[in-house]
Order: sequence, then structure tokens, then C-alpha cells
Amino acid sequence: MKNFFKPAKIAFYILMLITFFIAGLYFAGLIGAGKGQGLAGGAIVLGYGVLFGGIAFIASFFIVHFVSHKFIVNANIVLLVIIIISYGITHYRYKQRQKEKDKTEQFKSIPTTPTKQTEPIGMVTYYKNDASNYTSIKNSLNVNNDLGIGFFEPNFFQFPTLFFYGNVTQEKSVFQHTPTDSLALGRDQFGDFALISAPPWLWPEAMNTPFGIFYFKVKTLGREFIEVEVNSKTGQTSYLNKHNGELLFWAEFLLTASSLNFIEGKTQIPKEKPLDYAGDINTPFVHLTPLQVKEDWIQVILKDKNYRELGKGWIRWKMNDQLVVKYQLPNI
Repeated sequence: MKNFFKPAKIAFYILMLITFFIAGLYFAGLIGAGKGQGLAGGAIVLGYGVLFGGIAFIASFFIVHFVSHKFIVNANIVLLVIIIISYGITHYRYKQRQKEKDKTEQFKSIPTTPTKQTEPIGMVTYYKNDASNYTSIKNSLNVNNDLGIGFFEPNFFQFPTLFFYGNVTQEKSVFQHTPTDSLALGRDQFGDFALISAPPWLWPEAMNTPFGIFYFKVKTLGREFIEVEVNSKTGQTSYLNKHNGELLFWAEFLLTASSLNFIEGKTQIPKEKPLDYAGDINTPFVHLTPLQVKEDWIQVILKDKNYRELGKGWIRWKMNDQLVVKYQLPNI
């Protein structure tokens, strides 16, 4: 048993653990394990590191049993070199990100505290003001507070440039029209989307540039064109090729939200059924998670502050064509 705890062997156990922990993190980054997983993304990447490191740590005890002391000493040197190189690469990438941060200007500065007259209709928006930090702000109230049809999400993976069109002739094809402006995304050295160009008036309902996610409120739907609100502050609209993305009607869109809440002054008591005269559910709750939509009603899961389920109920998501709930998009 003493043979397992000689200094060189103890160093070997530790170096194997650290080296393969780092290897697990790099492997998770290579396969994009944490992307699109919100707050769980970091835990998933860390999990790969712990898994790789744990397996290597256990295996190291078996290795020392079958190899010579000289092999262990040489292996320690190699593992230490790998760790130093990995640190150097990580530090270099960090410095490069900082340089990109200084060079990148996604949009003009946007105030993070909206004034009272621009109280949002509910969507939390993620704007990337630099290469490393997100600013969580709320969209201003639309000029006419029109709900529209739903939301349009462009597919930048397949169509990296989104073209905007002015006055269009619905009877003609998209290819018979000339774009008036465009929004172009590219990829940076880390594989994230990066803004190449955008109109100065662009202010979508929500966006997360590194993941290529933009949401535009849909006003009208045609055979090839879709009219969207390109500036949620002024109500300015433009036309897009509807085949270059996905249309989410309100019911579908609400079900993508991670949580719901009531607009100030529009608090409701959940109902047992989607009917105004149905029985009330008086269970105290903190969080609401959307489950299914039926006309103007949406069934939600009632949860406490620790996100434990307390029950289910129905609430209205709109009244008189006005939105009465706030919705939080998943943290991408």
C-alpha cells in the first residue's frame, strides 16, 4: 500500500486529475455542450471536466501499479508541460476576447433603466453592448401597443444576411424586389455570431447576437413577405422574406418563455378552468411556468420561490387585444 503514496505517484494522481479536468472543459467547448442551455450551460461544461478528471484520477491508481517509477517521473513532466501550455492558451484567448471587446460595438449605448412612459409590454431583451457583457433591459412600449400576429425569428445559421424591403408588391416574388437595407452577422474566432452591419434604426423586440437570435414582432403575413416591426420604440416596420426564418404565433411564442408574470396593475387569481366564472386557486405562488394555451387563456404551473411545483391553474394572457402578462425568455 505504501507504494501508492510515494511523492512521484502522489504528484501523478494530482497532475492526471488537473490535466484531464482541463481536457474535459476543452472537449465540452469543442462539441458546444453548454451552448443554448442557459444558466445550466456552465454546469454542463464543468460536469465534463469533473467526469474526465474523475476517471483519470481513478485510472492513475491502476497505472502506477503496472508501470515503473521512471515512467511516472517522465509522465509527471509531460503532464506538467500540458497544464502549462493549456494555461497559456487559455490566457491568450482571454486576452484576445478583451481586445475584441474593445473593438466591437454592437449597437449604440442603450439606457438600462427605462423611463416610466416607456414601460415595457413584457419582454426582457438581451443586448450585447460589448464582446463579453450582456445588458438586460426591457423594451419600450410600442407606439400603438398592437400585439400583432406573433414573432419572426430569422435563421442566421442558414441565411447570415437578413434583407429588409420597403414598399413591396405582394403579387411579385421576393427576387423581383431590391432590398433597402440589411442586417449581417458573421462568426468570430470563438464560433459565436458577431455583428457585421446593421441599420441605425434597428431595435428588435429581443436579441442575443452571439447566438444569432433576433425576435421581430409580426404585423402582417403574406405569401412570400412578412411585415415586421424593426423598431419597437417608434413602430417602424419593414418587410422580410418569410422563408428566411420561423414565424411563431403568440400561443407558440408564449410556450417558449421560461416564466410568466403579471403586468403591474393586471394581477390575476389563477382559475381551475379557462373560464372567468371558474373557481379560484388561492395557493400562494412566486413563479409561473407556461404549460398550454387555449384562446386567451394559458395554463401555468404554480411554483414557490425554490421552483417547486405547487399546482396548476389558468390565467389570461390577453384581454381586449392587450397583453396582460410579462414573459421571460430563457437565458441563452
